[in-house]
Amino acid sequence: METYPMTIGQLSVHRDVERLPGDRLWEANLQPVVWDIRQECTAEDVWRALGALAERHESLRTNYVFEADGSPRQFLGARDAAEVLERVEHGVADISELPALLAGKYQEVLDIYHGIPWRAFAITADDRPVKVLLVFHHIAADGAASLILQDDFHALLAGETLDPPAGQPIAMAVDQQGAGAFRLRAAERYWRRTLEAAPRVLEVAVPNTAMLGASVHTGIPLEVAHAGAERLDVSMATIVLAAYYHALRTALERPAILLMAISANRFDPSMAGVVTSLTQWAPMLLDFDGTETFADLAAKVHGKALNAFKNSICDPDYVVDIREEYFEKTDPPVDKGFNTNVILAPPGFAPAVEQEPFTVEYATPARATGPGFYFIVSGIERIDVAVRCNRPDVDQDRLAAILDVFQETLLEVAGLPAMG
Repeated sequence: METYPMTIGQLSVHRDVERLPGDRLWEANLQPVVWDIRQECTAEDVWRALGALAERHESLRTNYVFEADGSPRQFLGARDAAEVLERVEHGVADISELPALLAGKYQEVLDIYHGIPWRAFAITADDRPVKVLLVFHHIAADGAASLILQDDFHALLAGETLDPPAGQPIAMAVDQQGAGAFRLRAAERYWRRTLEAAPRVLEVAVPNTAMLGASVHTGIPLEVAHAGAERLDVSMATIVLAAYYHALRTALERPAILLMAISANRFDPSMAGVVTSLTQWAPMLLDFDGTETFADLAAKVHGKALNAFKNSICDPDYVVDIREEYFEKTDPPVDKGFNTNVILAPPGFAPAVEQEPFTVEYATPARATGPGFYFIVSGIERIDVAVRCNRPDVDQDRLAAILDVFQETLLEVAGLPAMG
């Protein structure tokens, strides 16, 4: 059996697998998707398209192993579509069964060492497939990859001929360990510089006894917000980062904030179309005194974010070591900062919709693992936010203040009145 290095992204996911308890693995490492089927077909047609999809993208038939010396490796665990379909878990279910099937199959472990790293079910109505439910292991496909897979599935189901995929994980891994290794060294230096300059924990504090959670509906139409970002000559993702930072420094009354942002790491054609997991954390230290306009702040944050994302492909073992050094061993330790993930549809994608009232619902989140403050901004039609918080310096009132300032800033960018 010929094995190859893991990509940096694959190894990052695997390190997450190792750190989570067995009964919580599904939280971070399985992602379910439901695709509508756009044409008349049979279940056999669905399996044919999924088999072809796995033959096209290596990660859907890849397994992982740690050699005797501890080196992380990957290998092709199935040769072709026929072998994949022999081994993958798949079945047919009526659409009435979809909610229960989704909830159950989302929490069943996928074997990434010997099995197929995904499962699929053709969902039928009147005995005709109308949807397909897939559950991918995150090591095989991240959120961006799942969109690539969705487009390819529909094309293959329709019998279309596709151009060869833009790249494969094995080739990427070989480059990262060879010609591209200089990027990893640069990222390591960036992490060290950033954490060295980051704010320290000023006093010993006890974390909240329970996670705070909030679900926010800003009511702001995404296309209107995109238009506002365009007027400021930055992306909507930059607007979100700048507004998030501004809300934190206002509510916490301090200018220096360490942000940890999820980076999709798909910056050029050699990466953009590869189906695997590429997401990693990108640290950025933002420290501005508040005298600038928001337009000036957004421009400054844009430059900081570009530099952070450029250096976000980093050896996860190095990241673990340096986080331990600065977050645990340094005296006083570095403040672990505030994490965020921005998942917004691109300009021109969302339909034109009306503004709705701003609403916030507070509830203890179901998931108790992960970052101490996690701010997830998503949107297709309107912008929504999910928050998980277990920081000793953020109570319910301070969390409310952070959300209020964030909302006010987005309204200003979009040129909309307050509603709610």
